[in-house]
Amino acid sequence: MLNVMLVDDDVPMIKYLTKLISWESLGLRLAATAHSGESAIQIFHETPLDLVITDIGMPQMDGLELVAQMKALKPELQVVFLTCHEEFHYARKAVQLDAVDYLIKDELTLEQLDVSLRKAIQLLTEAKNQVEDIVYKQDLIKNKDLLKQMYFQQLLKSSSAMEMLSYGKRLGINWEHSHFIMAIGSFHRASVHKQYKFEDMNLLLYAAGNIADELSLQSQQQVTLFSDQEGQMICIYNFQPNLSLNTTTLFTDYLLSLRELIRQYLKMDVFLHYGVPFKGVEGIRANYKTMKQWQKSSFYEDDTFGLMKSLEVPLWNVTHSLEEQWDRIAVAVRESNPCDITQSLLALEAFARKERLESGMFLAACSNRIRLIELEAKQNSEEAFHSCLLRCKRLKESLELLNNKLMELHASKINTNIDKKPKLQQIDRYINDHLSENISMVDIADYLFLNPSYFSRYFKQETGVNFVDYYHRFKMKIACSLLKEKQHNIEMIALKLGYMERTYFSRIFKKYVGVSPKHYK
Repeated sequence: MLNVMLVDDDVPMIKYLTKLISWESLGLRLAATAHSGESAIQIFHETPLDLVITDIGMPQMDGLELVAQMKALKPELQVVFLTCHEEFHYARKAVQLDAVDYLIKDELTLEQLDVSLRKAIQLLTEAKNQVEDIVYKQDLIKNKDLLKQMYFQQLLKSSSAMEMLSYGKRLGINWEHSHFIMAIGSFHRASVHKQYKFEDMNLLLYAAGNIADELSLQSQQQVTLFSDQEGQMICIYNFQPNLSLNTTTLFTDYLLSLRELIRQYLKMDVFLHYGVPFKGVEGIRANYKTMKQWQKSSFYEDDTFGLMKSLEVPLWNVTHSLEEQWDRIAVAVRESNPCDITQSLLALEAFARKERLESGMFLAACSNRIRLIELEAKQNSEEAFHSCLLRCKRLKESLELLNNKLMELHASKINTNIDKKPKLQQIDRYINDHLSENISMVDIADYLFLNPSYFSRYFKQETGVNFVDYYHRFKMKIACSLLKEKQHNIEMIALKLGYMERTYFSRIFKKYVGVSPKHYK
């Protein structure tokens, strides 16, 4: 049903129009009537309207002024003008306002009004269909990136080449040739920190996809860019072998242009490496697997572009701990010494390179220690940062990301262990002496011989946080240290810190550390 409003200062005319037409038979609903322009405007703001039938000659606000205001707010509104006047300038103004019709009251018949209403209905239907078509196309464009991701995941699972090629055509991916080359790439995640928020990674991938599509059209190369579940770019070049063309060089030129455009428009650095040509869409799965293995093996390499060189699968060291290196970094942050932070990170890099620490273990250990430093600094863990860190593909990239975060923590100058006043030191000692108990702010106030209300205000003023947050952070810092030692299980740690239920302890730990105790361990 389309909503209609009648506007006329002539009450009998409103009654006449109400009875003249069988509104519902035309799919119309008489939603409102008004006897002045002012009341019509008020109704317009409160009621969704599709069609207005209005007199022109009304006092204070005439019909032309009324419709001009309505159209400014809702351009698709349809209007039929009624008037006793036959002067040309009224009709001309009605045309300017894109009116459906201009009818003379004295000559108005059922047939005339019926024709005007049907014309208005047709225009409204066409406008609605046009909007729906635009929305459908926008939804298709908006979801195309998601559909492409789903398609790529199917390529890694399906063994039916014909089925996958057919499905690809429905997404506009026309792989008509027999041969392929693949490249794998990722944003330099430390450069994300300089320009964007870590949460913007998906948006950046979407933008990179648009750049890649446009470049593919300009260069007339059949290159399709996908993103995998780890937020990496997968470029697939489809080509027909030609003795007169070096297809690898063409693809390399494309990748170089893509990297430069991403730098130019997104202000981001990217790693891009490509493999060797292969035949058949069914080879995508095997080549992707090889690329992922190569990425893991090249964690300690420093190149950012080129052919994936053959690397021996390294014998990773999974026994060494990073405790000594990270303890030194934590002290530097605690003592607010940026030079020592930088030097400690360099020592961490040298140790990791020498010992050839397994990349996943190295990144997980760094993530856990950053969480502990964040906890000490009374800052909530930024999950998007940790996600970026754990997905770093190169040691240099991860160290730059760590340096950015540590300098950020240093700049915040919020550390509960620096220059504590005697009373705060007393509070820490009391909590530490009663770790297995569930103490309250009242217990601390009694211990310090202070009124609880005064203590609450004093504590917030001195620390910047309320006591409950401080208390839980204090215990979670100890919990992190105990979990690192791996000598106690989670239940024992919870009891040791005064949490009788493991589920409650886990909930508190995740709130202040950012991950569950099991994941942290």
